[in-house]
Amino acid sequence: MRKIGRACRVDVRMIKLMTRRDARSLDHATLEEMRRLGVKRVLEGETQVAVAQSLDIHPRTVAKWMRTYREEGERALASTKATGRPPKLTVAQQRKCERVIIGKNPRQLNFGSALWTLPVVSDFIAQTFGIVLHTTTVSRMLHRMGITPQKPVRRSFHRDDDECLQWMQTEFPKIVRRSKRRQSVILFSDETGVHEDHPVGRSWARRGETPVVRTKGSRRRINVISAISPRGRLWFRCFKGTLTAGLFVVFLKALLSDVRGSIELVLDRHPAHTAASTKRFLAAHSDRITVHWLPAYAPDLNPSEHIWSWLKGTFRNLPLDREEDLEDAVLDSMTRVRNDRKLVKGFFGHPAVAYVKQALGW
Repeated sequence: MRKIGRACRVDVRMIKLMTRRDARSLDHATLEEMRRLGVKRVLEGETQVAVAQSLDIHPRTVAKWMRTYREEGERALASTKATGRPPKLTVAQQRKCERVIIGKNPRQLNFGSALWTLPVVSDFIAQTFGIVLHTTTVSRMLHRMGITPQKPVRRSFHRDDDECLQWMQTEFPKIVRRSKRRQSVILFSDETGVHEDHPVGRSWARRGETPVVRTKGSRRRINVISAISPRGRLWFRCFKGTLTAGLFVVFLKALLSDVRGSIELVLDRHPAHTAASTKRFLAAHSDRITVHWLPAYAPDLNPSEHIWSWLKGTFRNLPLDREEDLEDAVLDSMTRVRNDRKLVKGFFGHPAVAYVKQALGW
C-alpha cells in the first residue's frame, strides 16, 4: 500500500510538471515582457529548453519567438491587439445610425415608439441596411459611439425652443444689466407640492424579494412657495391648499419687507401670478419690484425647480415615520436648505440654468 501511495504521489508530480501555463490568461504587457526576456536569455547563451522551463511555457513557444525575432527583428516582439471579427456595418452606416438616433424620434420613422430601445434600433438597421444584428451587438456598437441609455426629460409640445434660446441669450442678460444699474436683487420664484404618499426611491434587496418600506398611508399634501437668489439666499413659505393671488401677495409683501432695495422677480405665468389683484399690487409697488416672465412650458429654466427636486428626493429616500407631521418635516427641510448658502448656490450649477451664471459673469 505504501508503494502504491508513493507511486500516486510521483504521478501527480509528473502531471503538474507536464501541465504548462496557458499564456492566453496573461495580459498583453506581461506577454510582451516574457517574449523580450526569453529572446534576450537565448541570445545570451541559454538553451531554449531551459528558458521554456523557467518561464513555465512550451519549448515550441520559445522557438517561435526566436524565429519571429530573426525574421522581423525586435519590433515583432511587441504586443498587438487582435482586430476581431470585422463589423457588419460600415463606418458610413454607423455614422448614419448615430445621426438618426440623436437627431430623430422613432415616431418620425413610423416605428410606433417614442424611445430608442435596442429592439427599435435593431429594426431600424434591418429596414435601412438589410442587416440583422443581435441586440447585444447593437448595445456594444452604441456604447462605442458614446451613446448610452438615459432617462429622457419630459418636454411639452407647446414649448417654443426659439423663445427659450432668446430668453437665455438676450432677455436674461438684459435683466442682469438692469439689476447692476439699479443695484437690485435678482430672484427666481416658484411653487410646488409635497405629498405624504410620494413614491419611495430604490433600495437594494435579495433578487425576487421586493423590499418593504412602511409609511403612514395618508395622502396629505403641503405646498411650498420660494424665491431664490444666485447669491445663495432663499425665502419660502409653506401653505395648505391651492396657491391663490392673496397668498402670493402676502409672500411678495414678506419679500419687500426683508429685501433691501428693488427686486427683479422672475416668474412663470401661474394663475396666481397673473391675477388682477396681483397686478394691482405690483403696479402699486413698481418702484420696488419688477416682474420678468419666463418662457411658457419651460420650468427647467427656473433654478427653483431644482430645489423641488432636492426636496422631493429627500422624502423619496426618507419617508415619514408614524409620529412625523408632513408640514413640520417640509418646514425643517426647507429651513435646512435656507441655512446652507452653499447648497442654495449649488442649485444654479445645473446645466439647464447655466445661462444664469454665464450672464452674471461667474
